[in-house]
Parts: sequence; C-alpha cells; structure tokens
Amino acid sequence: MRKICIFLGMLFLNVLIVSSAPQFYISKMDTTYADFRKEFKMYVTPRHDYTKTYVTKLFMCSSGFDGKYKRRDDGTQKLYMTCEQALEIIKGIDNITLGIPKIVYLVGWQYLGHDSKYPAFFEGNKAIKRPQDSDALESLRWLMKEAKKYNTSVSVHINMFDAYEDSPLWNKYVANDVIARTETGALRGGEWGYPICYAQEWKLGFTQERIDKLCSILPIQDAGTIHVDAFHTQVPQPVKKANGEWGIEMQSPISPYLGFTTEDEIKAQQNIFKYFDSKGIDVTCEGASPKEWEGVFDGYQTMAWWFVGDKLYLKYKANQICGGDDAYSDWGRLFGTNLNGEQIFMEDRPLKDSFEDFKGQFCTMSAIFNFLNRFDRKYRVQGEKYKAVQFSDGVHTELNDGHFILKQGKSVLADNDDVCIPAKWLDQDKYLIAYSKTGYKNRIWNLPNGFPKSGKVSLFIISETGKKKIGTRNIENGKLKLTLNVNEMILVKF
Repeated sequence: MRKICIFLGMLFLNVLIVSSAPQFYISKMDTTYADFRKEFKMYVTPRHDYTKTYVTKLFMCSSGFDGKYKRRDDGTQKLYMTCEQALEIIKGIDNITLGIPKIVYLVGWQYLGHDSKYPAFFEGNKAIKRPQDSDALESLRWLMKEAKKYNTSVSVHINMFDAYEDSPLWNKYVANDVIARTETGALRGGEWGYPICYAQEWKLGFTQERIDKLCSILPIQDAGTIHVDAFHTQVPQPVKKANGEWGIEMQSPISPYLGFTTEDEIKAQQNIFKYFDSKGIDVTCEGASPKEWEGVFDGYQTMAWWFVGDKLYLKYKANQICGGDDAYSDWGRLFGTNLNGEQIFMEDRPLKDSFEDFKGQFCTMSAIFNFLNRFDRKYRVQGEKYKAVQFSDGVHTELNDGHFILKQGKSVLADNDDVCIPAKWLDQDKYLIAYSKTGYKNRIWNLPNGFPKSGKVSLFIISETGKKKIGTRNIENGKLKLTLNVNEMILVKF
C-alpha cells in the first residue's frame, strides 16, 4: 500500500511540475514524506494556539555598552517607543490584522533597556513610562490591560541565561557559583555578559525566586505567555581563530567547574518550562534547530522565532511547534512563517510608513501562515531551482526559480506578492483578504471551494485606522475580478 501511495505521489508531482513549472526541466526530484513523531508527548499545557495567533515583538529601548562584548551598561540608552506609543502601534496592528488574536512581547522594558541588568528583571525602564504614572511598572500594567481591548495579550521578553556585572543580583550569583566558571574556577565571559549555570540556579531555588518576583510585579499569568531570549544549552563563547580574528563557538558544558553535565543543564531548563507552566504561562523561545531542540524541548516549547531547514516541519505538527519569522528560508515560506514586526517599528520614520510596511508583510507572511497551519503537511519536494510542499485538502505551495505560488485545488491564493486568501480567523468561508505589493488591473481570481459561485460581495479598504467600504463586486462562475493599487489591502465580504 505504501509503495502505491509513493507512486501516486510521484505521478502527481510529475504532472504538477509539467503544469506549474514549465520554464525548465527538473532532472532530479527528492521527495520527503511527513513522518510525525508517534511518541510525542506534551509536558505543558499551552494557553495560546500559536498556529492561529499573530505573534510579534515590540522593541522599546536599548541599553548602551562599551567594548566588543557587553559586560555592563555604560549609562546610555536609545528609546524607540514609550508605553503610550506601543499602544498606538497595537491599535493600528489590530485594525490591519482585522482583530486576529495577537501576542506582543515587549523588548527593553526593564532598567536601561534590552539586555540591561540581567539576571535581574524587577524594575521598569523609566524612559518608557507615562507621565501620569508613579513608575514604569505601573505604565506596563496599564499597557497590558489596555491592549486586551485590541485582541492582544502583552507580555515581556526576558533572558534566563545572561548575567552582567552591574546587576543587582551579581554579587549573590557570584558568591553562590551560579555564574558559570571554567575548569580553573575563573568566571566565564560569554558573548553577552556571563552565562548562568541553570542547574546550580535551580538547585539553590534562585530560578524560582526570579520567576515568582517577576509574576508579582507584572500580570504575566494573565497574559499566559512569556518570551525567553537566548535560552541556550551551550555557551556562545568568544574564541580567537587561527587567523587572529575573533568568532563565536558554541561550547558545553556551561560550567565545567561545578561538574554539572549538559544533561543536568537540560533538565534544569525543562524545569523552568514546567515552573512557568505551573503558573499558567507558556514559554516561547528564540530558535528551534533539529540538533538542539528535538528530543530536548519538544513537548515544552510550542513556538520559536527561527527554524533551521525542513526537518521539524515534517516531524512535528504545527500545533506541536510552529515557526516564527523565517522569511529568509525557502522552507519557512513554503510551510508558512509568522512576521516579527519588531524591526518595522524601530525605523526612524513616520508611523504611517511603518504601518504601510507592516500591512504588506502581514498579508504575504502571517495571513498565509495562519491559513497553512489549518492543513496537515503531507510531503515536500525539492529539485533544481524548485521546491514544493503538499498539504491536505489540495493545498499546495511552491517556489519555482524564486516565484512563490499558493494554491488550493485550481484556485491560486497567492502569486508572489499578490494575495487573495481566506481570512479564516474571521469566518471559514465568508471573508477573503486581497493584497498587492505592486498593484494590478482587472485580475480574475478563481474562488476556492466553499465560496459562492455567484452573487455580490462588499469590498473594504484596510489601513491602520480601520476599514472603509469602497463598493461591491459581482461574482460570476466562481470568479472575482479585482483592481488593486500599489500596497493596497482589501477585505472581501461575502
């Protein structure tokens, strides 16, 4: 039976390549079928469905430092947004995304900003506070409460691994050997600060104290999620190369001086996941590569910003681990990738311009991510200049010499930067999002299955200020004719 299925799959692919990739001949094809882990087990209880949630970071403030590798703050900071400005961005994002469930992680909310004073994270950054509030923590609590009006859970971005010399916890952590040490007992300087020995910190109860205190000053449990940055099991160690240049080498164990093994550190990290879970909080992290993540954090971490290659997509279902901003990866685009809007709103330009940029990237990334996550992954195909992924219900993505196509059956839903895709978070078969980066005139879209074959639809133009009705269109024989301007987003209501 399996041989028959493989034969039929390859037959389908040959037909597909001839019909949708005719401009060159693919002599060799590599097909890999999804083989989801049957022994998969969840060790935590996710509070959010990350497959259908728009997740992003907002960078509020950065702390300055002197030298090549940061060891302490130099007293300077660069402010990107206050709590009030962050709420304005969240409002605009909510309008553009048409109320999709959202999570926003705040970066640089503490002390002097990003990477400031770790391992402590118990004081708000004065630069981001509202004038009428007593301190920045009050402003953060206000922001977290107000954002819920805009379908958004606001939480924070923290670091459990790095320690800095000017941290309020520095002396305590050095005295108790929580800061990693080399074989000789010297403090181990990492790429950023000094690495923490998870096993020692957990053993002494200091990890639990950190988490408890954070949850006492901010309503993290109400948000139900938190982002842990740089949650490495190995130390990014500055190393001088043979040519005299400095590079970064991942080294383990973290603290050879204490005798803890890599497995001890992993166990402590798993305990951190479970401790947050016991408080009703999901933990998302920066990356998920097969080598470092598989069999270690699967079942603990359900969302990551970065994937490496295609292996995780074919071994884990989307609700077991889904990817973040992987737009620079072909496989990320083909399997679906979520936009991290962090950089967009750090630009020194009018906010309206940032929203215009965000709108286009949301439509060509996160709207597709949300759609594809609703279908089972079947297999992926790779040939010369050609890659494709087949999903259930006739959903198919391909990159043909860099040209991206998303189809369901015979209906094209995305053609490079032109999109006409169901907005399933609004209603399964009543809304489409149409978007074009460059604009077009009188383009005909074949509507996917489930949509009416005839009748009239209403059109609304979408921007950061909301939606505005701009007219109606007739559907004939399951076809919709649209004209879009440059970088225009339209909601089609059936």
